[in-house]
Parts: sequence; structure tokens; C-alpha cells
Amino acid sequence: MLRLAILLILLMGMSLSQEVLVLNYEKATEIALKQSREILRLKKEIMSLEDLYRSERWERFAPKVELLADKDGLNLFTSILLLDFGNRLARIRSARISTEIKRELLKELERQVKIKVFKLFMELALAEKLAEVRREEMAVAYVRFDRERERLERGLSDRVKVAEWEATYTKFRAQLMEAQRRYNETLLEIKRLLGIPVEKPLEIDYRSLLNFKVPENKTINTQQLMKKLEGNYLLRIKKLEIAYFESKAKEQRKIFYPELYAYFEVKNRYENFDKLKGEANFLLRLPLFDGKASFYRERSFLDLKRAVEIERKDLFEVVKKEILKAPYDWEELSAKYRDALTFDNWAQENLDLSRSNYELELAFDLGYAMSTKTEAERRVMEAKFEIILFLMRLVNLVGEDPAKVLRGEINFFTDKVEEI
Repeated sequence: MLRLAILLILLMGMSLSQEVLVLNYEKATEIALKQSREILRLKKEIMSLEDLYRSERWERFAPKVELLADKDGLNLFTSILLLDFGNRLARIRSARISTEIKRELLKELERQVKIKVFKLFMELALAEKLAEVRREEMAVAYVRFDRERERLERGLSDRVKVAEWEATYTKFRAQLMEAQRRYNETLLEIKRLLGIPVEKPLEIDYRSLLNFKVPENKTINTQQLMKKLEGNYLLRIKKLEIAYFESKAKEQRKIFYPELYAYFEVKNRYENFDKLKGEANFLLRLPLFDGKASFYRERSFLDLKRAVEIERKDLFEVVKKEILKAPYDWEELSAKYRDALTFDNWAQENLDLSRSNYELELAFDLGYAMSTKTEAERRVMEAKFEIILFLMRLVNLVGEDPAKVLRGEINFFTDKVEEI
């Protein structure tokens, strides 16, 4: 009985260890966003900047309380800044803008992770399909090589033809090994990105990618995209950097910028320890001269602001160019997709014909037709994936979620007008 129980436990352990994890794009993206070390690092940096922002606010608005002791007695000193015409509010604003810049970087990093997961899924699917093509080509080549060896033994062929088919077979075999290596390498990269143990079996569900419907008779509406141009993350960051350097410049303005304080002091002498003496007053602080130190510091930050303004103008034109050339990129990718579909239709017709004419002597033709059909399917898959990747990058260009492409939430297409 004990042996039976142990055997059952071992069998259950083996079945659990062989459990295959199945992931689709949505689930893999969710895991990647939680596991990304760069995202975790940025979140910690944002928490640090938020604490700095809070400290600047407390520095400006909270009262300061100090206990002073000397040989005569104790003093309790309390002060608070009532009015600030100088740099303290600018320091709070600078800390807030720094946090906003990091938040923009975090949003972009999350969007890039979604694109990266798709690219890995795309590479894995194409490597798997390519391995299927090479396996079929290798099988046909091996049969031809084996048949040619038999013909050589019967004196119906020569060594050159045998060597030729052997070279063809080994070539396809090497290409198959390359495709399998690429597949396993990509699968390991997916596991690393998602934090999955490398020894755990993993199966990828491509259905959401393969079921994507390529828009037909559509073109990209650049005017619609131009309205969203300011959503580009780099343009948003540069805008924040301009505001940041402007705020840092204001921080340096101290000369002739007054500050009004209120303070209250409670004194106690050792010889009269039971008696307290209180005093309240106002203090106006007005800096008059510090050489030109604050002037040069302010000018330094203003120069940086102008440099970023120039950079942003150039970046604006770059993003604008990417949007304006998007319809031409779309037409090229659409043409490649239609060409792949046409080739796939021909490959299917050729395969059907080869099957209907099947004879032993024409078996090789059927083998070639099958491998050609598989290659045609790979081309359709590749063309479709390139379109999805292009649309994801275009959506990300205007600062929107690239995953909306697979959800069919694209709103910048318009009906194509055929030229006469």
C-alpha cells in the first residue's frame, strides 16, 4: 500500500512538472509589464522624485521649530515663511516637472514593452513556420538523393547527380537547424523577458495575431494623425524640459526678491526656570547683492531652455515627416501583403493540381508543391505581421497604446480613392 502511494505521488509530480504553460499576446504583455526590470527601476525613481516634491512643499509651507540651548537657558524658536516673491515656489515646480518627465518615460517604456512582446511573438511564429518549410524541402531532397543512389547502383545515374542531391539535402538540413536554433533562441528570450524558468515548457498562442484583419481599400489619414502629433512622447518630454529649465532659472532669482517671515520665540533662563518669556515678530529679508553669481546661474538655465526649444522644433519636423510618409509605407506593405496572398492562391492551386495528377513518378512534384504552399503561408504570415508592427509603431508615434491595433481600435484610416 505504501509503495502504491509513493508511486502515485511520483506520477502526480511528473504530470505537474510536464504541465505546459500556454500564453497569448495579452497575457504575455501583462506579465512582461510586471516583470520588466526597467519599468520597476523607473517606478522607484518616480517614488524618489515624488518624495523630493513633497519635501520641497513641506520646506515652503511648514513651520520650522528649533530648540536652542546655551549657558544662560533654553530658547524655543518657531518661524514660518508667509510670503515668497523669490525662488521657493519655483523649486516646488521644478520637482513636480521632474516627476512628470519620469512618468512620461514610464508610459513610453510600457508601450515599448508591448511592441517588444509582439516582435518576439512574430519572430517565434516565423521561425516555426520557416522550420516547417525547410523540413519539407529537406524531406523531398533526401528522397531524391536516396532515389538517385539507387539509380546509380543500377547504372542509370552518375556520381555527379548523386553528389548534387546530397549537397541539396545537406543545405536544407543546415537551414532547418538554423531555423530551429532561431526558434529556440527566441523562445528563451521570451521566457527571460517574462521571468519564466527556462526549463518550464511554454506554448505560444498566436491566434490574436493571425486573426488580425488587414484593412482593405483603406489609406492612412495623415490629417487625423497630425491632430495627435503633440502626443508624441519625445515632444511631450521636450516640452516638460523647457518648463523645467525655465523653472530652474527662476530658482536663481534672489536679488531684490523679498521674503516675509513670522517668528515666535519662547525664552527660559536657568535661574528663573519656572518663568517663560515670549516674543513674536516679523522679518523681511531682501537680498541686495551677491556679485553676479545668481545672474550667471539663471542665464545658464535659460541657455539650456533655448537649446531644448531648438531640439524640439527639429524633433517636431521629424515626427511630422514620419506621419506624412506613413501612407507610402502603408501602400508598400499592403502591396507586399496582396502579393503574398496571390502567391498563396497560386500555391494552393498548384498543390491541388499535383494531388489530382499524383503518380509515383510525380511524387516529387507533390512534395515540392507542399513545401511551396507552406512557404506561401509563411509569406502571408510575415506580410501580415509587418503590417501589424508598422501600425503599432505608428500608433505609438502619437503617444497611444500600440495594443489597440490588435483590438481593431484604429481610427486613422480612410477609404481609398482609386485613381482613374
